[in-house]
Amino acid sequence: MTSALACLVAWSVGVASAEVLIPNQALLGGLALAAAALAATLAVVLRPAVICLALAALLLGVARAEGPQGDPASAARAPALAGEQAAVDGQIADDPRPLSDGYEVLVEPHTITTSAGRALEVGKLLVRVKGGAVVPAPGDEVLAIGRLELPRDQPGFDRRAYLGQRGAHLEMRNARLNLVRQASGLRALPGWLRDRYRDAIEQLLPPPHSALLIGILLGLKTGIPPRLQEDLIATGLVHLLVLSGLKVAVFARLVSAALAPLLGRAATLPALALIALYALAGGATPAGVRAAAMGGLTLAATHLGRPTHVWSSLAATAAAMLAWRPELAWDVGFQLSFAGTAAIILLTPTFEHQLGWLPGWFREPFAVTCAAQVGTVPFMATNFHVLSPVGPLANALVLPLLAAMVGAGLLIAPLALLPEIGHIAALPLTGLLIYVEQVAQILARIPGAAFPAPDIPVWLGFGYYFALGAGLVAARTRELPRKVAVLLGLIVPLLIGGGELAWWGRTPPSAAVLAVGSGQAILLSGPGGYILVDGGPSPARLAAELGSRLPPWRHRLEALVITGSGLGHAGGLAELDYPAGQVIVPAGGFSGSASRKAALAAVTRGARLSEVRAGERIQLAGLELDVLAPEPRAPEPGQIGFRAASPSGKSFCDLADLDADGQAAAAARLRAPCDYLLIPSGGRSSPAPELLATARPGKLVASDAGGTLARDLPHSSLVRTSQEGSIVLPL
Repeated sequence: MTSALACLVAWSVGVASAEVLIPNQALLGGLALAAAALAATLAVVLRPAVICLALAALLLGVARAEGPQGDPASAARAPALAGEQAAVDGQIADDPRPLSDGYEVLVEPHTITTSAGRALEVGKLLVRVKGGAVVPAPGDEVLAIGRLELPRDQPGFDRRAYLGQRGAHLEMRNARLNLVRQASGLRALPGWLRDRYRDAIEQLLPPPHSALLIGILLGLKTGIPPRLQEDLIATGLVHLLVLSGLKVAVFARLVSAALAPLLGRAATLPALALIALYALAGGATPAGVRAAAMGGLTLAATHLGRPTHVWSSLAATAAAMLAWRPELAWDVGFQLSFAGTAAIILLTPTFEHQLGWLPGWFREPFAVTCAAQVGTVPFMATNFHVLSPVGPLANALVLPLLAAMVGAGLLIAPLALLPEIGHIAALPLTGLLIYVEQVAQILARIPGAAFPAPDIPVWLGFGYYFALGAGLVAARTRELPRKVAVLLGLIVPLLIGGGELAWWGRTPPSAAVLAVGSGQAILLSGPGGYILVDGGPSPARLAAELGSRLPPWRHRLEALVITGSGLGHAGGLAELDYPAGQVIVPAGGFSGSASRKAALAAVTRGARLSEVRAGERIQLAGLELDVLAPEPRAPEPGQIGFRAASPSGKSFCDLADLDADGQAAAAARLRAPCDYLLIPSGGRSSPAPELLATARPGKLVASDAGGTLARDLPHSSLVRTSQEGSIVLPL
């Protein structure tokens, strides 16, 4: 490994690690910058200097990721606009990103107008549009109308931090977007070329073959039938719809062949410009930029008569892209592109050697696909939740024809000027596209062609890649080095997993308000175990939340508390797989059948039934629960309200769906304030003044599915599961 390569890799590791693991820590960035200067100074004294230089590069990468991103006051002003209906006049700042039901796009606002008038500047805005009859291009002027919300986090992904790095602190979901004025000048050229190419292909080829070809050539998925997209994903062929290195190589070869007879050695610069334009026309995705950059480096090296080194090209491209936009470390396209390319370089020779008995035309694409799949398992499982055992076979059948499809697709577009000739010339290409579709459809129907995969935690991903690296070293060494590699490949992942599980088992007391949609579900964690309070409306969402939060060895709850009637409280408990030692219900029973069935199911599995009333105090899982409702001798079935306190004294209060009178009565029974208050009824109405005065909550939590909350709720201390995802409150 050369010094330059070591420094490039260290820089990329520093940027990516800081961006993903510890984002938005300006103090850490300053300390890293000072430490980088010290490390660079030591490189003059210490030998080998590459160690200090690589350390300096790593620290500079951390400083780059932690550096200021835009106006810091914008992030502070954004929460005040959350929940407001607004009209945003602005400019498209980036290429739209296709979604399953539309697209999302980053808008640089000129003005934001709400019912209170013109708002102060709050940075960029992420706008999500359903359907999308009109898809804007970068530089277009647009008007977006909808409700402003704080970005929603996702399990295992700090999406709010990711968007904050891009300068966006608010999003507008289900927005109406109108195109005011199209971009002009050079910035509009890639979009213009993309639209002209799409029009030409749609004239020559019938759908869905035209949409598939456009996806293969430019990475655009619009117009491809959902069933075909599902088949491509299930068979591992979805990468065909990404601008890859092979496609850039074919394009570069065609461009060079056309320009070299005319310009000679001077053809290199125009070829580089056209490669960049090709990547921009494909949406400038991270994979496309990576492929274009590496292709451009290869072309430039050939022009200069210098040898190319694939690892140097890959490292230089990654370092440049992360220096330009550190938030790309979050991007799944960036992750898959570089992890897949590195895996292909490292693992393909090993697979080809083991598959020597296969014919060459089949062996190479089969080995390349196996290498890419092995190298990207954690990313595929976490981001797409599917793994495809038939992927290598599907790619071996399709990849040998990819270069022909790309070349023919690029050359045939001008024949749209001569439709009669173009339709005839397009027939062989149409046959190739039908073949790809048939391979995907047939292999996707094989039992076990694809199976769902769970999210892979970061620690498990580290363990996986360490074991993979150790296996690679063991395969290429002998005797003592091989034994050491095998030993480390077994021990280190076990130590990583054991440490993570030990940390998981020592989870401090907390109240997790689970993102289950409308309704509520709370998982209380105490020194003595776990208490589930309600289950929300959906069994699937409750099961997913509990599976991600309970330790793998935890198969039993200390208690199940059902606070009230209705699907919002008990609908998700219909398929609860965790038996409870005790099921707690309000005195007087329930008025709804869902809650009665959930309580009966818990008792059938061995739980002890307990009815509670206001004034009782219960010790559960090391937590102290003061029951605030229902009142004794209530005339009709009531709801449980309680205050849960940990040994540290911090407390969480839940009053279910009590009305204003019930909240006032519960407030009179509070013996101490509430650090956290779950707003009754999901925040659709304001808490009773008596409750707020007595509880004095430091933070208000709304378990909701989105929409409008009561207008007089204080935004500064309010968090919502519809925006934050599940909310964990330390006790």
